[in-house]
This record gives sequence, C-alpha cells and structure tokens, in this order.
Amino acid sequence: MGHPKYLPQTGGKEIKVDHDTLDDIVKQLEKDLIDLKKYPTHSRKVTEETPSEAAMGDYQAGRTMYGTITAARDAIGGTFDQFITAYEQTIEALRASNRNHRKADDASKRGVEAAGNPNSAV
Repeated sequence: MGHPKYLPQTGGKEIKVDHDTLDDIVKQLEKDLIDLKKYPTHSRKVTEETPSEAAMGDYQAGRTMYGTITAARDAIGGTFDQFITAYEQTIEALRASNRNHRKADDASKRGVEAAGNPNSAV
C-alpha cells in the first residue's frame, strides 16, 4: 500500500511544529481578544443605542420599524457575541494542539534517546 504521496515524509520538516511560534500566535490572539472585550459587549451596546418603542411613534409604521430595528439589533449583537465565543475556542484549540504536539515531540525525543542508550531495554 505504501505511504500516500500527498502526506509529508515521516521526520520531514513539513510536519515539525514550532512551539514558540504557536505560543506567540496564542499570545497575540489573546491580546486582541482582551482589546475586543474592553468595551461593553456589543450586543449590550447595540441595545443601549436602540431607540425606544415610544420614540418610533404610536402608529403602525413606527411599530413595524421598531420591530425591524430590534431584530437587526439582536442579530448584530448575537453575531458579535458568537464571534467572541468562537475566537476564545480557537485560542483554546491552538493552545491544546500545541500542548499535544509538545508532549508528542517530548515522547519522541525520549524514545530516540532511549534507543541510542545501550543500557536501555527495548
């Protein structure tokens, strides 16, 4: 069956994970996330800026417009909050991936060192 041609060769440079680079990326993403979270949640900010129902007037067009504005407000705020949640999950996934790759690299290194040690049992 053999090694599929589209996969990098075992031990090739293509599959090396640069842990420091991943750590730097996670730190930058976390910094950006903190900056995004410094402000009130966007859904709350949009809610605060939405005119009241009374401000739209006591007639059908005003009530309809208020319904449209409220629906848009909720969609925009909810979408931004979902973005923040996905951003947090992306950071955690990168952190977990780096941790797993680091453990695998460390285990491989110990295995190679043990294999090269004449006093180790295989």
